[in-house]
Amino acid sequence: MNIIIIANGLFPTGMWVDTVLRQADRIVCCDGALEKYLNWQKRQATRVHPSVDVVGDGDSLNPKVMSEEGCMGIEIRRHWVEEQEYNDLTKATRFALEQAERSVPRDILHHSPEEDVTITYIGATGLREDHTLGNISLLAWYMEQYPGVGFRMVSDYGMFVPMQGHGVFDTYSGQQVSLFSLTPEVPVTVKGLRWPIEGRRLAWWWEASLNEAVGDSFEVWGGRMVVYLVSMV
Repeated sequence: MNIIIIANGLFPTGMWVDTVLRQADRIVCCDGALEKYLNWQKRQATRVHPSVDVVGDGDSLNPKVMSEEGCMGIEIRRHWVEEQEYNDLTKATRFALEQAERSVPRDILHHSPEEDVTITYIGATGLREDHTLGNISLLAWYMEQYPGVGFRMVSDYGMFVPMQGHGVFDTYSGQQVSLFSLTPEVPVTVKGLRWPIEGRRLAWWWEASLNEAVGDSFEVWGGRMVVYLVSMV
């Protein structure tokens, strides 16, 4: 199952977003992002999805968007969550995975190494830097909470992917790569990049940033990490 969650950050403008949204099995918007998604729908020759789920506390939703004209004939399924312990991105993620459990067995969703459910976040970066940093770090938290789910955060500039333990990443020669360790006490080893790393504890986020791929893949060993791959465009 391919789920797209749209946050209220910088909505992408690249042609790739059309493909990503068209291939989605389910689209979930954080409440403030609904207007951006509907604006994308307006630019399409035909309606891509007949319905969309909207999750949040409703505080960022423009009332005009919910009008008959604003909805453009698309079914808007609202799911308001009043608690403030988690941000709207997490509320949308929890909702999406609760819905996924109805079609994917629970033991697979929570325990299988196979990623039968993939969540792609768009619009989760840009605009406010504090939201951007918080959302990127949430990728690693989601990975721990739902080990059978694949997570990625995509923008016009690149893609963030969480990992823990060991990861192999497809790439191309010259692609720019950065790694950010969230467990500085765990040594990190990287092979397949221009500047390899061998058993190094990364105390600061800048230490493994701005690297470069030299082949069609690279491998990483370490603790909880977020890997950034710069877009080809």
